Amino acid sequence: MGYKHNKEDILETGFHVLRKNGYHGVGINEILKEAGIPKGSFYNFFESKEDFAKQVMEHHGVEQANWIEGYFKQAKDTPINNLKEFYRTLIHLNETDAYSSGCLINVLSSEVGRTHDVLALEANQCFLGWINIISREIEKGQNEGQIRKDFTALEIAEYLHSGIYGAFSRMKVTRSRVYLDIWWDMSFTFIQEK
Repeated sequence: MGYKHNKEDILETGFHVLRKNGYHGVGINEILKEAGIPKGSFYNFFESKEDFAKQVMEHHGVEQANWIEGYFKQAKDTPINNLKEFYRTLIHLNETDAYSSGCLINVLSSEVGRTHDVLALEANQCFLGWINIISREIEKGQNEGQIRKDFTALEIAEYLHSGIYGAFSRMKVTRSRVYLDIWWDMSFTFIQEK
């Protein structure tokens, strides 16, 4: 009896391959080699390379949403400090990765967002899911008088998350956290209630 390939394992391999190399920087054969699966098994799970990338994004988006949700559920400090620490954690995770990859969704949306509508839609869904979770912590901070109220919690969440993803792009170019640190200092100065 042949080995049954686990779709979760293939998606996890896809996450690492696409995050490091992007969509156009990896072919089906490389994905097959990295996942250790024959082409027929790949097409049992995925209709095409685009479908594979979409499912990898969707899988990662859900995992990341669960992680963000869990992060704020267990956070015990004030909302503003929880947000500061959350973004410090994201910066640290990229530092331990030698600044080489950034976020899978950011990588793919920047690369193929204009040319692959299916992937653009999936990237947007992931971002919206994460931003909605973050906005709840911002709203708590607004209610406690820690975060400015002249913008909605959703607008501030969008501002923070868009900003860090821009800084991730600079991070990859410079192989340094310097722009992430500048973004962090300026962003939390901007959103904090005076």
